[in-house]
Amino acid sequence: MKIIRAGRLLLITVLFVSLAFAGCVATTLVYNHADWLIARQIDGYFDLNRSQKRFLSSRLSDILSHHRHEALPRYESVLHQARDRAQDGLTTDDLDWAFVQYDQLRADLFARFVSDGTEFVRQVNEPQISRLKNALQSHLVQAEALLQADVTTRLAKRTERILSLAREWLGPLSMQQEQEISRLTMNFPDTLPLWYAHQKHRHEQLVALIESRKSDQTGVRLEDWLVNQDKDADPRFAEMMKQLRHHITGLVISLDRSATVAQRRHFLSKVDDLAATVRRLQAA
Repeated sequence: MKIIRAGRLLLITVLFVSLAFAGCVATTLVYNHADWLIARQIDGYFDLNRSQKRFLSSRLSDILSHHRHEALPRYESVLHQARDRAQDGLTTDDLDWAFVQYDQLRADLFARFVSDGTEFVRQVNEPQISRLKNALQSHLVQAEALLQADVTTRLAKRTERILSLAREWLGPLSMQQEQEISRLTMNFPDTLPLWYAHQKHRHEQLVALIESRKSDQTGVRLEDWLVNQDKDADPRFAEMMKQLRHHITGLVISLDRSATVAQRRHFLSKVDDLAATVRRLQAA
């Protein structure tokens, strides 16, 4: 069914800045409080002073206000198009289209933070850079623990998460569908090792960018870091992401072909609810 995961990928981009959501109520709460949530996360990384907090509060409110009125109509349109594509069955072209939409919406989202982000970066002081380094390292330590786990166990846990997501978007699954999902997802690439290396590289880029914050190139470098995230990624990481999307496409097409009338109706209803939520958010 229309990207089991793509339905969520497309909506996750609804500016929740990488925050996952569980339903329409959560979507509304996260979006309406996104400025506070983002500021809180940034404060956790930098321990902001009073002046920086005022700056972030003002700029985030402006960014999200513009996003609400400029970008959300496009999100709603994408959802309606996704519904139309899903209604009578999916093709690989539909999935390719969904990934393109996701990439474009994500780029638009993060581009909105470049100008004010550049100004914020120039306000960061040395103690805050040290705090940032420690915070970033703590996140990597969590990933390192996962890397030490048995690969099969790690993949099995991912399969359970995908099964849960499939049930959320399709409703109850048959035993055959659950078995097929398990078979296909256990063949997905083990993304954690290359993801870990990629994140470590991005952390190093961010710290270097902030350490040279007085440079005339700060804005350009921040734009690359935010918007063109995979521009200089390890080719192995890029290939892994390509393969992952290929596997996701295969999984979604398989589920689409086995979906019952009730499951298709359940999915379309979920998309309709999310589109209605996005429309209400525009008017808030």
